[in-house]
Amino acid sequence: MKLNSFVGTYMSIFYIVVFVTTIASFSLSQVYAEPIIYDDDYMVEKFATGLQYPTTMYFVGDDILVLEKNTGKVIRISDNGVLYNEPALDVPVIQDNEAGLLGIVYLSNHVYLSFTESLSGFDKRDRENARNAVYQYDWNGEKLTNPILIKELPGHLSSIHHGGVITTGLNNEIYFVIGDQEQRTTFQNIPIDATYETGSIFKIDTESKNSVELFAVGIRNSFGLAVDPVTGYLWDTENGIDKFDEINLVKPGFNSGWISIMGPSYRVDADLSTLNPKPFENFVYSDPEFSWHVTVAPTAIAFPDKDSFERYSDWLFVGDYNNGRIYNFQLNSDRTGFVFYNQKLSDLVLDDNDEVDEILFAKGFQGVTDIKFHDGAMYVVVIGDGSIYKISPKNILPPLKQYQNNVAHKKIVCKTELMPIMSKSGYIYCVYPKTAITLNNVLNWSVDHPEIPKIELRFQDLSGLNFEYINLSNSDFRWSNFDTAKISNVDFTRANLSYTDLSGRDMTGTILTGAIISYTNFTGVDLSGKDLTGTILKGVDLSNVDLSGTILTGADLSHTNLTGVDLSGKDLTGTRLAGVDLSGKDLTGTILTGADLLNVDLTGTILTRADLSHTNLTGVDLSDNDLTQTILRRADLSHTNFAGVDLIGVDLTGARLVGVDLSGKDLTQTILINANLENATLKNAKLLNANLDSANLTNADLRNTLLVDTNLSNAILTGSDLTNAVLTGAILTGADLENAILTNAILTCVGHPICIS
Repeated sequence: MKLNSFVGTYMSIFYIVVFVTTIASFSLSQVYAEPIIYDDDYMVEKFATGLQYPTTMYFVGDDILVLEKNTGKVIRISDNGVLYNEPALDVPVIQDNEAGLLGIVYLSNHVYLSFTESLSGFDKRDRENARNAVYQYDWNGEKLTNPILIKELPGHLSSIHHGGVITTGLNNEIYFVIGDQEQRTTFQNIPIDATYETGSIFKIDTESKNSVELFAVGIRNSFGLAVDPVTGYLWDTENGIDKFDEINLVKPGFNSGWISIMGPSYRVDADLSTLNPKPFENFVYSDPEFSWHVTVAPTAIAFPDKDSFERYSDWLFVGDYNNGRIYNFQLNSDRTGFVFYNQKLSDLVLDDNDEVDEILFAKGFQGVTDIKFHDGAMYVVVIGDGSIYKISPKNILPPLKQYQNNVAHKKIVCKTELMPIMSKSGYIYCVYPKTAITLNNVLNWSVDHPEIPKIELRFQDLSGLNFEYINLSNSDFRWSNFDTAKISNVDFTRANLSYTDLSGRDMTGTILTGAIISYTNFTGVDLSGKDLTGTILKGVDLSNVDLSGTILTGADLSHTNLTGVDLSGKDLTGTRLAGVDLSGKDLTGTILTGADLLNVDLTGTILTRADLSHTNLTGVDLSDNDLTQTILRRADLSHTNFAGVDLIGVDLTGARLVGVDLSGKDLTQTILINANLENATLKNAKLLNANLDSANLTNADLRNTLLVDTNLSNAILTGSDLTNAVLTGAILTGADLENAILTNAILTCVGHPICIS
């Protein structure tokens, strides 16, 4: 059900009229249950009621000014949720579908309103004598006075897609949006001259006499604008026609793409060449930062300010109408996109069968139309029941008294068939692993493993607590404070400790196998001798940490700081080291079989006798490295830099050398059996007695190459350039030379029709 259909609820709280098709009437209370918050540390309560089709709101001091869509009234609400008897303002509005009183902001003692104005002077439904307008008003603490018209836009073209939401920027600017009102002109990427500026976002410069400029085009139907309080970037939500609702980062001169495209360009059949007809040829299209394939009708979009929802300071919230949900999206480091842990969301689309849990913050509201943050809480406008809800943190978790540091306790001993686990209340229970899940309702556990329940203590203050000998496997402690906590002999198997500060903690006997400890602070922690098999240590600073005896096979050390760490002779089989600086390190005898060294800096690294078989070395700079006795069988060396490297006699069996420049190299007796040298450059190279049995040399540059006595049996030389190459004594039995260039080549080889005896 699309948002352009939800306007029917504006007309009647009990009916939803859908474009084209009318759904049987039903009560919204039958559709939505009571609101549910998925973060257990937050609670929801009804803050204010008795509103008639509220759309948006704004905090002015401790009061709220909230807009009623069809009455045209600006309702004033006190800080305890009580509605004042008299409205702050009553303006004549068009009540038809998505038209009405739509947007409000407060800036420098002025209130700005956006609404579909009835020029007849009274509220009505027909659109004759209508316009969309943005006004500035003075605010005296009780009433809005002295209206000044800032911008006039059409209001008579359609009953839908009026937009109307407003937001403020960091430099006293104001942004407002108008939908396309079903127009098809240059503003909608159709090369037809426009009479009206529909489908656009505008910017008001309040410090320049409220001058207005066009900020973005190609907007279909938006009910959400917000400015990031950190970067100042504008974001919007946008409703698709039947699929692909969007969240967009809106930069100056942005073209959202409608009507040429909705959703990511790689998922739809769109002709992007039709974008930006004159006069918008300098506007820029970009794909949405996130899309819903099945329409949800996104409305409000909001960023917590620095004083509200502190733990979510790097998140963005979006409400929807169709499902009554509030979504939360974790921002990336530069706050221009999102970070997802669920790989199914890595394509930036929530598809029909994708799990929504990662991005779901709350549900059960009867149509979210606005979200604002104030004084540490989130306020949600709900049109269906005419209410404002308040979501705020619960009291901080009470101290887990039985685990305070001054309380000594011994290892908890359960019967052989039982295991100790901790509930959210902090109590330890001995339970059967395979039946523990049945206690879910009693202990309020979250479960993501078929046998072992887990606890979630994210963002919690766990300082001073004693967790010694407790099984906390599979649990989630992201961003929690472990300052002065005792965590020796704790079982953290597969637990998530990302973004925690564990500096100085005694972790003797603590199990971290398979744990996720990305970006965790381990300063002063002794990790020697620990089993970190499969553990995720992405981005961790391990500089000068003692890892002697530590097992790191299969661990993820991507982007980790390993300065001062001795890795010589260590078994790093299957370890991910992408983006790590290993320059100058002594890796003599180190086992890196199957490791991922993508884009690793190996400048000056000692690799003597290192085992790099099956290792990913794509794009690595190996220039001037000594590869004496280094094992490189079946390694991926595509696009690797071998300048100054001695490869004589090196065993490169099965290695991938796609696109590698080996021009001028002496590859005498080098073993390249089954190697992939597709598009490699071997110009002027010397391959005397080299073994290239079954090697892939498709499109390789072999000009002037010496291939004397080289074994090229079953080699693929399709499209290769052998101009002036010397193949004296070369074995070409079964070789594929289709389309190979043999100009002036010396072909005193054997085993192939091209050979001259």
